[in-house]
Amino acid sequence: MKIFLLSIIIPFLPFLFLFAIPEIISYKYILSAEICSLFLMFIPYSFICTQLTERIFDMEYFITRLRYYFNFSFVFTIWLLAGLYVITDLSISRMAELFFFAFLSLIALFYIKEKIDYHKRKILFSTKGDYIHRLYTTVDSIGRVVKIEDLLDKFVQEIALHLEIKHVYVLTYDLQTHQVTSTSTSKDYTQNQMDEILLENLHMGDIKKTEHFYIAFIHQDVNYKRILVVDHNKSIYLKDEELLWLELLLLYVNNFIENTKMVEGLLEQLKHMKEADKSQLPWLNKLLWLRFEQEKYQLAQELHDTVLQEQLHIAREMDVCIHAKRTTDIQVNLTKIHDHMIASLNDLRGYCENLKPPLLDTLGLNAALEKLIQKVHKRANFVLVYTIDRLYLEDERLNLMIYRLFQELLNNALKHSYANTVEIHLLETDDGFEIIYLDDGVGCKMDGIIVSDSMGIRGMQERVHAFNGQFSINTNVGEGMSIRIKINEGNDTHSYDYDTYNRKPTLSRG
Repeated sequence: MKIFLLSIIIPFLPFLFLFAIPEIISYKYILSAEICSLFLMFIPYSFICTQLTERIFDMEYFITRLRYYFNFSFVFTIWLLAGLYVITDLSISRMAELFFFAFLSLIALFYIKEKIDYHKRKILFSTKGDYIHRLYTTVDSIGRVVKIEDLLDKFVQEIALHLEIKHVYVLTYDLQTHQVTSTSTSKDYTQNQMDEILLENLHMGDIKKTEHFYIAFIHQDVNYKRILVVDHNKSIYLKDEELLWLELLLLYVNNFIENTKMVEGLLEQLKHMKEADKSQLPWLNKLLWLRFEQEKYQLAQELHDTVLQEQLHIAREMDVCIHAKRTTDIQVNLTKIHDHMIASLNDLRGYCENLKPPLLDTLGLNAALEKLIQKVHKRANFVLVYTIDRLYLEDERLNLMIYRLFQELLNNALKHSYANTVEIHLLETDDGFEIIYLDDGVGCKMDGIIVSDSMGIRGMQERVHAFNGQFSINTNVGEGMSIRIKINEGNDTHSYDYDTYNRKPTLSRG
């Protein structure tokens, strides 16, 4: 405000001291009024300077918000006066007075509402759409570092760059000794220069303005608290958009530091265990053992329900054949036993192929998937529409993963879908591949899928997650099911979620 007032007052001083006061005292001016009035041209020039620095006010923001308030207030005021004109007999002059009163009151109401929204709910309306882009680029830049010290250095650089402020520092406040140290070499923030009570009371999301600087909470552990310091030098005013941007960025940095410390602690624990006895961690051994036992239990259950039952039936048939008295009965029983043994061997061969698909290593993924689909055709009572693009993947493990996903999806279709038409497509993308599954079956509730693992959704989800892919499922009772899996080879990020949109999947029969 000092700069703003001085930019208005100073251009009047030549007129006051070189023309007005000399003319009043001695009736003789030093400079003429025309020449002195030229200094008034500095007023719009000062407005331009303050607008370019964007430190006093954002003219574009206020103009656009005023236009927004004006449109809403004007329409509602016209509607209100039209109603009053119909139900009352007010005069035109009285209506005009009511118009201006209601119009100005609504504009003030909208302005107050926006202020309350920002302070209470952090909702901010602004024409500066680049703040979201700034936040994205800053988070992306900071997220590339792996050490906490490098993170803080990069964080300070980004703050100084985006806020256009030179003096930005990170303070470390020792909670035990109450000493303050700084990352800055040009300034020395000592305990006498910082308010100790203010530092101790600073919590997550707090950004405080003091006489010389803004201070904000970054992170706190058992021994230390890290504080961001932005030196405003009594001349820089951070706007609401900048403060909200800074608050969101501080929240991200705090979470990043917490996660980094957890990973560092785990790595340190692994290092100590390796140096101690060269053995794995007990919890890791337990996790692997439980996973292995779960797979064995599932395989044992499937063998018990299929191959073992066939073998018991063959044993009973053999017992009947042994005790048969007529030769013709023995011949008939042996024929039945032979047929059952062939069927049992085929089932056993199928399980072996499921455990290790033979065509996958010899003829490739496309041949293995074609054979799998042929087997499903023989057992299915639905129309199966499929597309298999030829993929060129550098990671050979992806071929086995794709085969397992096809197995699980088609098994679900056979056991649970009760569909008339099933579609499954393997499509090549620029960076990897995509699997799309659709059926017009009975569907199910999303809550039941998330809680239950009877359909193998969790297993498929974990496979996709292991390769940093995206997994989404969409279903509802009576509306079929659609599953979309996308994996980019060499992708460094991962996400998977459940999309619970209540819409029916469309089937393309082309």
